[in-house]
Amino acid sequence: MPNLIEAQIKERIQSFVSELDVLVRKSTLDALRGVLDAGAAPGRGRGPGRPKGSGGGSGNVEGASAKIVAHVQANDGQGVSEVASGAGVSLKVAKKVIIKLLASGQLKKTGQKRGTKYHVGSGRAPRAKAGKRGKKRGRKAKAA
Repeated sequence: MPNLIEAQIKERIQSFVSELDVLVRKSTLDALRGVLDAGAAPGRGRGPGRPKGSGGGSGNVEGASAKIVAHVQANDGQGVSEVASGAGVSLKVAKKVIIKLLASGQLKKTGQKRGTKYHVGSGRAPRAKAGKRGKKRGRKAKAA
């Protein structure tokens, strides 16, 4: 008797394993076909895991520049976080916009690092800083 039951158990286990093997193979083939078909699709612009609209579009930046300039005109001498929250834009967008506005001369800044404050500029791009002029000296000439 025990041999008959053991034989039936082994037979059922073997049939279960073979059915499971077939299902896993089918699932793998379907997934592979899906990946290969999607990879051949034209116009795939985003990388894996990137949501729609994450291309760093400039539409958000252009509207934010007017808001930031208006906020700085009304509230002179604030830091980047205060400007961003006051203008209603994210800190990341505000940093990008402020860099562009500084380059165009619409804003100017005072201070360094965490103490940087922003003010309304003249509208002209800032001039390039002139380098030091004069006779170049070596180490011995500087020490003497």
